[in-house]
Amino acid sequence: MTRLLISIIIITFSTFAFATPPTNLAIDKQQITQYVNSGQYDKDISSVTKQAQDYLATRIAQNNQLKQPKKLAIIFDIDETTLSNYPDMINLSYGGTMDTINAKEAMGDDPAIAPTLALYQYAKQNNVTVFFITGRREPERTNTISNLNAAGYKNFDGLYLKPVEYTQKSAIPYKTAIRKKIATQGYSIVFSMGDQPSDLAGGYADKTYLLPNPFYIVP
Repeated sequence: MTRLLISIIIITFSTFAFATPPTNLAIDKQQITQYVNSGQYDKDISSVTKQAQDYLATRIAQNNQLKQPKKLAIIFDIDETTLSNYPDMINLSYGGTMDTINAKEAMGDDPAIAPTLALYQYAKQNNVTVFFITGRREPERTNTISNLNAAGYKNFDGLYLKPVEYTQKSAIPYKTAIRKKIATQGYSIVFSMGDQPSDLAGGYADKTYLLPNPFYIVP
């Protein structure tokens, strides 16, 4: 799982002092859990996916009126966009080493994020091409495909995983290059959806939709 978990900033107190101490980490975790358990997290996701589906419906209708329809495509990220790692994060108290995180991800049992799955199914029903671009690494391909299929994301058109040799700190160059590649294949990318700004930066999509993620940051 190539992402940064909730950052814990270790502050060395010397001659400087904070007027207001940072929020206690335990309180932050409680607030995140409450945000999810209250249902607001799901509502916020549903709000974004509805906007995306409304726009997609408009583009599909416009495309159907063309003498030469375009090859419409949409792009999804995976973790916290189409699949949820929340059960694992709770189990690990929003922590864990990269080894434990990757081991849980390799189990391939992450549940679907329901509003995004509904959007995916709508796109497929309307013959829109769907690609996944994820920060997961290439060795995770088999488990990722199995998990996507089990969660209901069947018959997708392409899955791009980060090469093992990719060493840049930011995911932006990698994801931008893949979108450019898809565009040069003749696809009109209606939108790209992810839970991180780095999922969406760099262009090659008509619109971008950012889902909420209070859990971690991916540069």
